[in-house]
Amino acid sequence: MKSPLTAAVVLATAVSASAVDYTKDIKPVFSQKCYACHAVSKGKTKGDVALDTPEELAKVIKPGGHIIPGDAAKSTLLISCKLPDDDDEVMPPKGKNRLTPAEITALETWITEGASLTAGGSAPAAAPAASMPAAAGAQTWTSSDGKAIQATFEGMKDGGVLLKMQGSGEVFLVPLTRLSPESQAQAKAAAGQ
Repeated sequence: MKSPLTAAVVLATAVSASAVDYTKDIKPVFSQKCYACHAVSKGKTKGDVALDTPEELAKVIKPGGHIIPGDAAKSTLLISCKLPDDDDEVMPPKGKNRLTPAEITALETWITEGASLTAGGSAPAAAPAASMPAAAGAQTWTSSDGKAIQATFEGMKDGGVLLKMQGSGEVFLVPLTRLSPESQAQAKAAAGQ
């Protein structure tokens, strides 16, 4: 485990700075690069994939879906976007509006962080909460400023919460005051307090 001070600083930064916001960072990419072929609102759902509504995203964001929360390496949507231009399966199709390296990184980070539609405090009409990672004990934890991460509750220590990060497996001590009231209550309930 990292030292409590270092861990708190690292996770506080991770929770507040590295969380990718669906509405701000991902939805615009989908809109600009994917909706032409994958949007119910445009009458196009090539490959039975639509990305423009929370209901359609719930069909895509789930274990075994095209976006596997917490597992970017197995998410076929990301894999297709990373293929070389000459591959027949590349998305968007060859020669069309490819994702930039920064957009690929944001998409990959968003998936690794749990592919939440509510990260950063933006709340679409319905989020696929039941589609969150199936890892044992993994939960969504929200900071006091609205950023969300996927982590496993490991215990309470020195007025903080020990959280094991979904992607890296590192354990961090997060001050209870850095968590939203809901996540504070979640931690206290998990600790039996």
